[in-house]
Amino acid sequence: MNREDALKLRTDIKRFIRMTGILEPERIPKDLFEKPLSVSQMMALEELELKKLTIWELANKLTLEQSSVSRLVDKLVKNQLICREVNENNRREVYLHLTEKGKITVASLREQSIHFYQGILNDLSESERKTVVNGFELLINSIAKSASLKRNGKS
Repeated sequence: MNREDALKLRTDIKRFIRMTGILEPERIPKDLFEKPLSVSQMMALEELELKKLTIWELANKLTLEQSSVSRLVDKLVKNQLICREVNENNRREVYLHLTEKGKITVASLREQSIHFYQGILNDLSESERKTVVNGFELLINSIAKSASLKRNGKS
């Protein structure tokens, strides 16, 4: 890739982040909380929607330090979005899972984000929508491949 393409991609990604507010906390319905959730908290809830995880597993999925995830988990437990559950077969292992309030919150966040992205894509033609969606998939796959190569010392 030439330098100009890399610079344009960098600039466009920064613009995308700023314009969509992706790194700003989402506003969720006031009947659930007084304060918005952070991006990391939302991602943690989405991971826990799929299955119970230990703090270590959640940290790996979020690519965050275990100490950061411990603080994040404490806040989610305090807000009654997740629970800690001791593994009966290994008392040192603690699983995290969504509470009913956590499940409702994840569903609400998902619907808000779907509505948000539908609004963005509605201004495009069908072929443009497919180009954008497929382009993001290609970009994510390339990022994952690059990250994998770096982890394996092959960069």
